[in-house]
Amino acid sequence: MQGLGAGAGLAAGFFNSPVAMGQTATAPVRLLIIPLQHGWGRDREFENFSGSETGFNIPAPLRGFEAIRHQCTFVDGLRGTLWGNAHDVSYSDILTAATPWGEGDSAQLGAHFPEPMGPSIDWLIGNRLDKNVLRVSAGFRSWGRPHNPICFDENAQEQAFYTTSRAAYDAIIDPLNDRASSEDNRGRNAVRDRLFEFLGRDTNRMLQKVGGTERTKLEGYLTALNDLGDRIGGAGSGSISAADIPARYGDNLGIEAEMDNYFELIRLSFLADTHRVAVLGLGEQYSDWDWTDSMGNPRVGNIFGDDFHQEVAHYESSDARLAFEGWANWYVQKLVGFVQELEGTVDVDGNRLIDNTIIVLTGEVETGGHDTRSKLHPVIGGGGGIRRGRWLDLPDVEPRDRQGVFIGGPDRSGALIESGINYGNTFGRHHHADLWTSIANLCGVPITSFGFDAHNHAPIVLT
Repeated sequence: MQGLGAGAGLAAGFFNSPVAMGQTATAPVRLLIIPLQHGWGRDREFENFSGSETGFNIPAPLRGFEAIRHQCTFVDGLRGTLWGNAHDVSYSDILTAATPWGEGDSAQLGAHFPEPMGPSIDWLIGNRLDKNVLRVSAGFRSWGRPHNPICFDENAQEQAFYTTSRAAYDAIIDPLNDRASSEDNRGRNAVRDRLFEFLGRDTNRMLQKVGGTERTKLEGYLTALNDLGDRIGGAGSGSISAADIPARYGDNLGIEAEMDNYFELIRLSFLADTHRVAVLGLGEQYSDWDWTDSMGNPRVGNIFGDDFHQEVAHYESSDARLAFEGWANWYVQKLVGFVQELEGTVDVDGNRLIDNTIIVLTGEVETGGHDTRSKLHPVIGGGGGIRRGRWLDLPDVEPRDRQGVFIGGPDRSGALIESGINYGNTFGRHHHADLWTSIANLCGVPITSFGFDAHNHAPIVLT
């Protein structure tokens, strides 16, 4: 399944990009959004952050972030969808903040999934910047769907994901090569030889036929083309060498290999500035994670049966909760490795790529109890001037003392419907719409609110 809005790939992106053409030393802000099914493992009823904004303790399920805590801003306490099946409704809501209250099935999305009334944040930013969005899925699916619906355009049309790294590769890397050529000539040889040979020969041919200002423009283009060829052919600040272009990925890969390949493609597309925004959906398919049970015994995977969703993610026992935390920590460790790779990648401005990147982690729920009242959103990287190494403990409101904060949402007609929940845990004063407003601004898209106005309280200050 191809990812709509992924663009024509590396070739088209290069020649629309001052970054790749060597015409600027200013690095753009890149955004990567990573939703993980069932959330990232923190359950505040068992273990929570503690301490101060800069002197805080990270709870056990997220302890892997200690290795990169200097890159992290833990935005703690954003409320999400508060009606219906928390999984299904939240998939439509987590990136749009625009799902009408109380709706169920959608003709477009199928049973249980309501249709939003506005675009997702990835589409909004990509559209405003006129840049490609890369959407890829590593098993991000449930309830019989090939992938969960989270990305939408301005007409609420679902934006599909590439569901294999090979398909993503073919869209991003392979167009550089003559598709009739042999397997050995894919990717890097296309970058090094065929593309520049063709463009240079064609430009020189046109130079013989024109003069004046048109000839001057073509000569400038040829100079830039030669400079780009030099940059791709050798290493340098913010450049991609031929050796960076991977061989074509195989078929039928496991989820870990798919994730590694996706991370590689995201890093290359960010560095080359072919894409400014990416969405990487992570599913529950990894099965061989290590964890320790309540008696201190080492365990591997789901020891309770063959239904991860019910037996592990909903953890009705202490051991099941420990299994879930171990599962989430496996994804944390994979992400930590990717962030460390971005720390070692030089951007066009001479800084590290992570300094110009924002990674936002989210999920449709946060706990086995379908908690959406006060979710954690780890933000990683320094793009847009984010101050890192912090825990932002955002304010809550009580379900019976909401202090004037509207908790609920509009229906499709615009009528506001207040949530009748008056028991249980506190609600986050801020909705995740406030975070997306802040992220859009940091990416160079000036907006004052996002999604439904009723969800907007105040942007989250990250700088």
